[in-house]
Amino acid sequence: MKWSEAYLIGCPKVDEQHKELIEKVDELELKLENNEADDEGFTDALMFVVDYARNHFRDEENLMIATGYPDFEHHRTLHDRLVSHLTNFLMDMQQGKGGTFSELVSYMHVWINGHVLVEDIKFGKFFRTAKK
Repeated sequence: MKWSEAYLIGCPKVDEQHKELIEKVDELELKLENNEADDEGFTDALMFVVDYARNHFRDEENLMIATGYPDFEHHRTLHDRLVSHLTNFLMDMQQGKGGTFSELVSYMHVWINGHVLVEDIKFGKFFRTAKK
């Protein structure tokens, strides 16, 4: 996964956070390709994603509230689902019930493309209009 301007929504803080996440997913993909994915790296990656999600979603949701984004509740529900999925993924991994580096990377790839390129782009359009 490579960063591109297609991920820009027009909100500098959110765009920078998205770039950070995409670069992290790219780094994880490279580790998988080079057979450098180990348990410690996997745990670190998962903890990064969980921490990132909490902080990023808080920042993004605060912007939505501040601008009166009409689809806020739906968007927050999507955020909550990701956090729940990641939390369950982490618990399963810690209990030895599954969860692999590859699954995490695949999930994040699909989620980023589905969420950022659809839902966050909608908010970006609203944000740029509301800001004027």
